[in-house]
Amino acid sequence: MKPSMTRIFVGVLSVIAGLLAVFNPLSASVAATTLTGWALVIVGALQGYSAWQSSGMRVRLGTGIGAAAALSMGLLLLFGSFAEGSFLRTLLGVLLLISGVAKLWFSRQLRQDPLFLVIIAAGVVSLLLGAAVLTGVPGFLARSLGVVLGLELMANGVALIVLSMRPTPPSRLR
Repeated sequence: MKPSMTRIFVGVLSVIAGLLAVFNPLSASVAATTLTGWALVIVGALQGYSAWQSSGMRVRLGTGIGAAAALSMGLLLLFGSFAEGSFLRTLLGVLLLISGVAKLWFSRQLRQDPLFLVIIAAGVVSLLLGAAVLTGVPGFLARSLGVVLGLELMANGVALIVLSMRPTPPSRLR
């Protein structure tokens, strides 16, 4: 499978999983966390595969960092209830920040591209979610973990879909 087709597939999967998480936040917390955790693990693994298949080192590194953050968030959600909630919240917030920084770092390579603003917006969404989780906006994480993770999945998915729509990568990304 070509890297662009992998990105489309992963992006669509991420957006669908994100929508499911956002529109179903009041369902059982365990179910939402498990669904989102598995979605992040799958998206992270497929995004990692896409990074491995990329030809340019900058693309590979940027995509790989985002994949590691998504994979870590998913594993944290699936197996992370081993500590008190503040540890989980802190680690999740840090991983969201890393995901946002990775998107912003990658977007700087696309400054001349019309898709630049979409990638910037996806990075800013991740950064804002990470900041909201870390600052402990009163009850934000406790009441809407599914929404936070759903928005992250959608931001990640939109960024991947937009990147896959590019006809050919610019030479500076190789």
